[in-house]
Amino acid sequence: MRTSASSMIKLLEKSWRSYSVFINRGTHTGKKYPNRNEMWKDRFFTQIIKFAVPTGIIALIPSIILECLHHSYLTAITDLAAFTCIVLIVLHKKLDIRFKKLFGVTIMLTFSIIKIVTLHSLMFGTVFLLLLSVFVTLLFSKKMAYLSVAVNAIICLIFGIALYEGFPVNRLELMNDNIPDRWVLYSFNFIFSNLVMVAVILYIIRGFEKTILKSENLYQKLRLEIQEKINRENLLEDAVTHYKSLFIFNPLPMLIYDPQSLRMLHVNKSAVDCYGYSIKELLNMKITDLIRCDEAVFRNKIRQDYVHQRDEHYCKKGNRIQVDINASNIRLNGTWVRLAIVRDITSEAEYITAIEQKNEKLREIAHLQSHVIRNPLSRIMGITELIKSDPVEGSELEELLFYLNHSAEELDIVVAQIVKQTEMEIRTSLNLKKD
Repeated sequence: MRTSASSMIKLLEKSWRSYSVFINRGTHTGKKYPNRNEMWKDRFFTQIIKFAVPTGIIALIPSIILECLHHSYLTAITDLAAFTCIVLIVLHKKLDIRFKKLFGVTIMLTFSIIKIVTLHSLMFGTVFLLLLSVFVTLLFSKKMAYLSVAVNAIICLIFGIALYEGFPVNRLELMNDNIPDRWVLYSFNFIFSNLVMVAVILYIIRGFEKTILKSENLYQKLRLEIQEKINRENLLEDAVTHYKSLFIFNPLPMLIYDPQSLRMLHVNKSAVDCYGYSIKELLNMKITDLIRCDEAVFRNKIRQDYVHQRDEHYCKKGNRIQVDINASNIRLNGTWVRLAIVRDITSEAEYITAIEQKNEKLREIAHLQSHVIRNPLSRIMGITELIKSDPVEGSELEELLFYLNHSAEELDIVVAQIVKQTEMEIRTSLNLKKD
């Protein structure tokens, strides 16, 4: 029993959802609304139609049966025609929703007048007129709301004149009494009640509109703030990605360590290639493990926020490299850390040392050329001048020739040294170029 009841409830819920979708598609035209006030009024109209159609059918069927039993065929036909016209027009997808609302109001106004005439009751008809004013106030503008009150007043005035002039109007009854004075009193009370009701509804609508406007402004402001926040987060994420890329793919070794514990926090691929350690090994080390110095001495070196210095680091294989270091404090994840950018200058230092050695050899060659070679050369030139200037005897000539030969041998030795050092320097230069 419970299962069948549950199945029936689910079936009814599914049917109601399908019916709601059908009504929404029939009444909505897909137009863009300039403001939310107009949008919620159109949606309210959709909700009215959604509930009015099934309740109208429920009320229409027994009404037509009773009217036919009382031989009021015109009233039955009028009820059926009015209901059918409203449903067909309202659910027509190509018609504008404003036209649908105006058509519904017109049919309801006509229906109210016909009910006054056919049911012989002014009281019954004015109830429909009052309900019509409520709908107009909720569905249209302020001017239309007060216009509906004016139309109701005109209808009451016309029927009042008809009563005073003695027109039968199908023997209208008011509270089982057709006295015109009572109709006038009733009309004034009806119009007053109608006006007060419209004014109250408009007041509520204005408050509702202000609330909607504030909500809309707040929503727009909140949406802009959210969008700005998203944009800032995207920019921040792009910046973080950019700086991460600069760190990870930088051709220079980069080390980030804690200035307090000196533990490595982050290293890049170039640091791995430079020192020969894996990333895991480096992250388990202290910065002093690469320098092999006392921690107190190292902390004394990095007292300043920015440090530029040259130092010696040790690789995994034990070889020592000369490095140029730029170290500074940076903020990472809310804490201050130390970033060290390392440049391996070992080859550069070796090249400079080789250049200095070359310059020293060149100075030696220059010294040989300017001093050592000058002594034997001066003696040779002096002996040659003596032989040319005066006649020289045999024993003195032999002595001069001995000194001349000795000086020539010294000169030959010096020239050989210069040639040898020059050849060595040429070989050294060629080796440096190859390296």
